[in-house]
Amino acid sequence: MGWDKVIGHQAAKERFDRSAARNRVASTYLFVGPDGIGKTKFATQLAKGILCEQTADNSIDSCDQCPACQQMDALTHPDLIRVCRPEGKAFIPIELFIGPKEKRHRQGLCHDIGLKPFSGGRKIAIIEDADFLNVEGANCLLKTLEEPPANSILILVGTSEQQQLSTILSRSQVVRFSRLTTEQVKSILDGMELESDVPNAELAAAAGGSVSRAALLSDEDCMEFRKSLSRQLALSDPARDGFLSQVTGFVDAAGKESAAKRGRAILTGDLAIELYQAWLAAASGAESPEIDPFLLGLFSDAGGDRQAEARVARCIELTVNMQRKVRANVMPRNAIEIWLRDLGRTLRGEMVRESPDEFTLTLMS
Repeated sequence: MGWDKVIGHQAAKERFDRSAARNRVASTYLFVGPDGIGKTKFATQLAKGILCEQTADNSIDSCDQCPACQQMDALTHPDLIRVCRPEGKAFIPIELFIGPKEKRHRQGLCHDIGLKPFSGGRKIAIIEDADFLNVEGANCLLKTLEEPPANSILILVGTSEQQQLSTILSRSQVVRFSRLTTEQVKSILDGMELESDVPNAELAAAAGGSVSRAALLSDEDCMEFRKSLSRQLALSDPARDGFLSQVTGFVDAAGKESAAKRGRAILTGDLAIELYQAWLAAASGAESPEIDPFLLGLFSDAGGDRQAEARVARCIELTVNMQRKVRANVMPRNAIEIWLRDLGRTLRGEMVRESPDEFTLTLMS
């Protein structure tokens, strides 16, 4: 895989080209941007270019032919360290950073990145789920971040700066990645084999610039839920008609695993935010070819209502807060119930205050 296989993100590529040309590649980066836009793919290609045996040291291009490039394509290069959150886990286990108890500090990322490079001249670690670093895990990384080993590069991949702990954020160079365009998403989907009756053009329009979102929506039940959620949230009382049951039914359909249910609840929030962004665009009269026409069609008469703009902006804040609580292991049903209620109160112009005590409800184990 060369840079021609990385769709979009030209600005980030040019940034690293300049850094490499000046031999100023930093020791720690934090990649932030929406899920499913290719941040991890970009990080892997960057590592491949740095570890390539044939290209110059001041280049991030790869020859795609040498043994190092072939090992990177297979993700078996001995100087590449990858850490991600195991399926079903709420956070990245500290054992992945400092080893299991019987081999504490003799295994794990913090140990391995300090070893002499095997063949590539550098050790490169990619943490794919930085949003799921808890305080304990971040503390394990602290010494490595403060005193990075010579010839090491650490890349953390997350969704936003707001999701990161201050100990991580303050010690990283932040690289921001934008959503893919609808056309770019469609071109990627056209090269995939999705078993779906939903046309790729419709999936791309609904994907919000995310290929992983498009893959989820290729399930017709998910696509239908997105449409019903959007129509319901456009009302002044989103909780009416027993809509809570429909949302929690969608969440529960993810399976028995708590992590899967949390993922569905967070996806619900992402879909809601996308709707509210379309609402704001319609209210302000902004035109964007990247906004799904289906969403814009729900607000054809929303232009010029400044009060509505303020309320919708508040709805986005409430949605982000709901997602934060779900990530903190609040039961999705409890978080969603309060969220729907407060959305209605906000859209009707009623004052909505934070009620922290409401979130001391049953936590998920």
